Amino acid sequence: MKNLRVGVIGLGIGRGHVREFHRLPDVTVAALADPDAGRLESAGQEFAVNALYADGFEMIRQEGLDIVAVATPNAFHRDYTIAALRAGSHVLCEKPMALNARESAQMLAAARRAGKRIMINFSFRFSPQALALKKEVDAGALGEVYFGRTVWLRRRGVPGLGGWFSRKALSGGGPAPLWNVSFARTPVPEPATAGVLLIAWCSLCVIRRTHKGFD
Repeated sequence: MKNLRVGVIGLGIGRGHVREFHRLPDVTVAALADPDAGRLESAGQEFAVNALYADGFEMIRQEGLDIVAVATPNAFHRDYTIAALRAGSHVLCEKPMALNARESAQMLAAARRAGKRIMINFSFRFSPQALALKKEVDAGALGEVYFGRTVWLRRRGVPGLGGWFSRKALSGGGPAPLWNVSFARTPVPEPATAGVLLIAWCSLCVIRRTHKGFD
């Protein structure tokens, strides 16, 4: 297997992507991109990456990467993903895929045209709990699954409150509902279940009433 060259755009949550890529055999993190100069320099030093870019599109154009990880605010997922696919890279994109279904469809169409793979980082699908439940479903322990209920409780409030995460134009609503959908879909075979009840609680009602940095 050849050594795969990876570039990561966005070094907030993307810093974790860099760390995990470093653990994989036959993978080299070749380039990093982030408009925050301090964060970019810090990550470059920590992970010994010399190719540093303030502009993710420039990184895509210059580096000839096998894989691009897109870990930016959600509003930029589509454009970075499509640019990377057109440049010949496979893409790992953070959740949610995009701001809406139309943008997501454009990303999928670009992947098909390029003959490349796009994967959305629904990491909870690979959690021990989800994999254990899927094993039981596949073994027939639950019979035919026609309904599921999943609950998400976050006790630490909203991440990045007052920043992009709590701005609709940049986050599109954030990923909280998708965590539930993703976890619920993991153990259940196609076609989709008849129904899934989702409950997500992040203290949003209180925050909306008391914090001006949330829309």
